[in-house]
Amino acid sequence: MSMLVDCHVHVGARDRWIPEGLRLADQLAAPEVREVLAGGGPTGDRLLAYLDSQGVDVAVAIPSGREPVQEYALDEAVGTDRILPFVQYDPRSAPDASRRFAAAIDAGARGLKVHPMSHQLPANDRSLYPLFAIAEERRIPVMVHVGSSVFPGAKMRFCDPLLVDEVAADFPDLQVLCAHSGRGFWTQQVFELTRMRGNVWMELSGLPARRIAALFPELDRVGDRVLFGSDWPSSPAISRLAKEFRGLPFSEELTENVLWRNACRLFGLKPPTTTDAK
Repeated sequence: MSMLVDCHVHVGARDRWIPEGLRLADQLAAPEVREVLAGGGPTGDRLLAYLDSQGVDVAVAIPSGREPVQEYALDEAVGTDRILPFVQYDPRSAPDASRRFAAAIDAGARGLKVHPMSHQLPANDRSLYPLFAIAEERRIPVMVHVGSSVFPGAKMRFCDPLLVDEVAADFPDLQVLCAHSGRGFWTQQVFELTRMRGNVWMELSGLPARRIAALFPELDRVGDRVLFGSDWPSSPAISRLAKEFRGLPFSEELTENVLWRNACRLFGLKPPTTTDAK
């Protein structure tokens, strides 16, 4: 049996989104996606119905705004175990971030997102370290945006993967996910970082599937720490991306690891069995 876990799906009411991100989503979205986004964001049954239509078993729900405190992905997961909510904080503007993060984990948060460009807050900023310590202790992964951006005003230097390396070294039991795998400037650096640091993971959202084999010809060397992600809704259909990834010249074992097995291990998900129905 197989399944599909999308490790990068953006959620939130439209008025919470980074304006540039919302415009990009509206430009790229198919008509059925616009319906999901309409009326206050991809919440509840609308999002689950869309995931069903795309063959997605579980999705990681990523906040989409710039506010200092973003916990609204928790609302997406109410009543379902198929949505794994991440939360996001800028501790410089939210001095109670550590307390809130611990409470969010108790409420069901499955990860912490760090978006250096949105907050112009590098991953190794010491204001984040208390959050990383909580995540390490509670065995909650941290996802860091490591890649280029087309948004006006984005300052790429905040996303240098060497800043993630410092975090991985200082918190050796913290699982750190490199969202977008260094898209643009740093794909090779992120691959090498993943190869060298056993607690660093590559997450492939935002990379054209047709280019992944050329960008990472030795992906099998880190095949136990690579995750599939779409960057939905600013992406082609999730089902199309998964199909394109399955068509790449990787082994079946690596393909299944990327599409779901690694995520099941990271998040403690129940893998499918031959008796499970979709």
